[in-house]
Amino acid sequence: MAYPQTYAIRQTFSREREPDVRGAVEREFRRLQPSCAVRPGARVGITVGSRGIRNIAALARATVDCLKSIGARPFIFPAMGSHAGGTAEGQRSVLHHYGVTEEAMGCPILSSMAAVEIGRSQEGLPVFLDQHASEADHVVVLNRV
Repeated sequence: MAYPQTYAIRQTFSREREPDVRGAVEREFRRLQPSCAVRPGARVGITVGSRGIRNIAALARATVDCLKSIGARPFIFPAMGSHAGGTAEGQRSVLHHYGVTEEAMGCPILSSMAAVEIGRSQEGLPVFLDQHASEADHVVVLNRV
């Protein structure tokens, strides 16, 4: 199997910090809302990963609350591949360690290792998506950029 071409890069990250995480999420949500395709009743999956995102619990909760404010039905699913032993229970434990629990977030956490193939890359490699996410109407990706 041929692998896609890769390049070595060096990236310098900004050290700027957002003092009001919840406010920033709400501002961006309001900015995006006029063009938002999410409608009342829509199921929306929210990724929470294991890559050390500062304030991930606050980001996730603010995202859940913004989605609920327009009548959506959000849920969280782990987005961490083989981390935490590659098990649903291990990944749920990582989320718990970050303060991301159903009680703290106000929504279900659906953790499973089941995935579905949703397509192929230009190189023919399979592309997989979490099964719960594949059943959602929309997916919000919380990640570091």
